[in-house]
Amino acid sequence: MPDPSFMAQQQAQQAAQQAHRAHQQAHHQAMRHHMNHVHQAGHRPPPPHAGTSHRGRGGGVVSFLVVAVVALALARDTALRDSILGSIEHLWTSVRKN
Repeated sequence: MPDPSFMAQQQAQQAAQQAHRAHQQAHHQAMRHHMNHVHQAGHRPPPPHAGTSHRGRGGGVVSFLVVAVVALALARDTALRDSILGSIEHLWTSVRKN
């Protein structure tokens, strides 16, 4: 018979993975819904130069980092927290390279 603590750890890991998959699926569904709405409304994307000439590249990064840090502080799910940390590290690496 397997160790009960090992079984509990396995169950917790599976639950975290399921929660992460459910979060991803909900996000993708919301994005599809939004894109369908945009498409049905006949919106067109702005030209590539619109709105980017005076803002610089830091505006979106700072906003993302603020949201990520707040989500990180509030996340009770360790898998979600690890995912957020990975995204922050990836973004930081990308910003430092450019």
